[in-house]
Amino acid sequence: MEVEALIERARVEGWTELDLSWKKLSELPDALWELTNLTKLDLHFNRLTRLPAEVVQLSNLTELDLNCNYLTQLPAEVAQLSNLTELDLGNNQLTQLPPEIGAFIRLSKLDLRANLLSQLPSEIGALTNLTWLHCRSNCLSQLPPEIETLTNLRVLVLHCNQLSQLPSEISAFTNLDMLDLSGNLLTQLPPEIGALNNLEVLDLSYNQLTQLLPEIGALNNLSRLYLESNQLPIPPEILNRMNEPATILNYYFQQQNQ
Repeated sequence: MEVEALIERARVEGWTELDLSWKKLSELPDALWELTNLTKLDLHFNRLTRLPAEVVQLSNLTELDLNCNYLTQLPAEVAQLSNLTELDLGNNQLTQLPPEIGAFIRLSKLDLRANLLSQLPSEIGALTNLTWLHCRSNCLSQLPPEIETLTNLRVLVLHCNQLSQLPSEISAFTNLDMLDLSGNLLTQLPPEIGALNNLEVLDLSYNQLTQLLPEIGALNNLSRLYLESNQLPIPPEILNRMNEPATILNYYFQQQNQ
């Protein structure tokens, strides 16, 4: 069905969800802004280079999927979409997030994977309802201290960035189930890692770790630990037992105590 006909049908029938993915759209039709009942809009896999300011007319949106487009920035007006709970900006060309991102106080899921972000704005600390934050394949070299307010996070993915250290503020992530730090430049972990007592999956593979602090032994709920491709004195046959974190850690600390 043609995009215009699909939008017209959505208007007439009062749809609350609209899927315009894979439509090769480089611009969004003006008729779209009349669909003020929409709560979910899927625009992934198009050719959008910008998000028009008119998107604010869709003030009832709770889910917006812009994955796999060519966006280089977001308009400041996007802050008016304050009902959003899920926002997918993955696989675009964003070099920064506007400070207005802090207006999404209801957001529980934010996908930023595969962009060109060198930093996260301090305003991200306002997103206190976030439970899922995906930032893999960006250019992040550090995390802002304001992340300490994201205490509801359950999943944090930072795979394939340029992080050389973690801030002590990660101690606030006491609800975290999964932390993926693989493919960074970490040479050590802060002792505050031991505060993440609900952590089940910890991926530290493909970093530059030369030692592990005793505090990592406090992660009693770990079910999977990935440490391969670091500079740790642990043989592959032990590292490959990633489903047995206690075995890996016991081996390491026994060797250190000899």
